[in-house]
Amino acid sequence: MKKFLYVIIGLVVIYFILAFIGPKHIDLSRQIEINKDKEFILEKLGDLQFFQAEWSPWTKYDPKMNKEIIGTPGSVGHQLSWKSEAKEIHQGTLTMVAYPQDSIIQSFAMEGMGDASKTYYAVNSSKENSTTLTWGMSFDVGFFQRPIMLFMNFDKMIGPDYEEGLKNFKNKVETMPTAQTAVEYKVEELNWEETSYVGKKVTLKFSEIAAHYAKEFPALYVAIEKAKIAPQSPPSSIVTIYDEANQKMEMAASFKVANGTKLPGYETFNFAATKVLKVVYYGAYERTQPAHMAIDAYMKEKKLTNGAVFEEYVTDPMVEKDTAKWLTNIYYMVK
Repeated sequence: MKKFLYVIIGLVVIYFILAFIGPKHIDLSRQIEINKDKEFILEKLGDLQFFQAEWSPWTKYDPKMNKEIIGTPGSVGHQLSWKSEAKEIHQGTLTMVAYPQDSIIQSFAMEGMGDASKTYYAVNSSKENSTTLTWGMSFDVGFFQRPIMLFMNFDKMIGPDYEEGLKNFKNKVETMPTAQTAVEYKVEELNWEETSYVGKKVTLKFSEIAAHYAKEFPALYVAIEKAKIAPQSPPSSIVTIYDEANQKMEMAASFKVANGTKLPGYETFNFAATKVLKVVYYGAYERTQPAHMAIDAYMKEKKLTNGAVFEEYVTDPMVEKDTAKWLTNIYYMVK
């Protein structure tokens, strides 16, 4: 009996030792070059119906699996859930959780695999009309799972599926005419009178902006109402510094107000009369990049330089649930 007990204790000790030396984090990724522009690729990656029907490397295990897709493609909360008798895919969910610059972050959860993992897509324009697409996964390994990971080559287990999926995606999108989903953005030149906005200037990471807006706009509106100030615009953002390299921007959630208006606890931003460029955009807030690129191309053609950038969020997302109907007016101050 004692020998048996000693064996058990020994095995437990060994397991704990392996847990201490086992991997704490797992990362894997695969890349492929695709002959399409990155905006088109990001749009197709953001559509889980397209993923399930056209390029998923796992659909082959059970093409008739029970599945449900909810939410709007290209928006946070868009989700695919499935249930299958096939042992390779079991039951799980794939949910869109964020759209940082030139990338998409998802939460991937499968029955029997512990906590949800982070999966992601990242795109980079390697040359004209050609894009490098990276598909990756990243997750922390729980303490008691680490010994198991010492004897599993996760890269070899999942990597081939990622390679297959990327090849499927490449073959599909390269045969699709970009014009199917391309949007023509009309750039207007307007003259702005002297303007004032109230808000608080902050520097945030791209990933922090949505949460900041969700908190700051309601608080700012309450403060404006309490001060009996009439806003002269929808909720607006002002971007004064855009740092793509470090994924940060200096910006302010704001409302346009009568010139010179002061609001206790907030800054007043005064802008002289100037010329602006305007683009009207409909869609999810995370997907405005093509509209901004249209203005950028116009400025290069006209040899203009920009100052502050404004976005007016005209549509109330609490009233209108369809992101395709969300109207955003985008303005660039130029000289």
